[in-house]
Amino acid sequence: MELKLVNKEPLHLPALAKVLQAIGKKEERADIQNKVLDYAKANSRLKDDDAEKLREELRALDIATLTNEHIVQIIDLLPQDLAELKSVFAGSKTNLSPEQFQKIAEICKTFKK
Repeated sequence: MELKLVNKEPLHLPALAKVLQAIGKKEERADIQNKVLDYAKANSRLKDDDAEKLREELRALDIATLTNEHIVQIIDLLPQDLAELKSVFAGSKTNLSPEQFQKIAEICKTFKK
């Protein structure tokens, strides 16, 4: 069976779990898919609905340098302070103002369980 890559999009852990569950029952998935599903379930900090709400709120900030990859990392880590948030951007060439960091951090705090 030949596989073809249709598109490449970063997925946060709750969305990844949802995609893998849609494949079918545990017996129908490959072992690696089951392991990834178990990991995604165990390490998701938000439910899929909340993760999508957070994604939309971050996109609504309309920060040009905030990429989909950054948003997915923020959703997966759900940073609760500025130091954790800044670690998401470590090593990238993204320049955010202190006010932008603060806005993102405030949004993340509203989603804390």
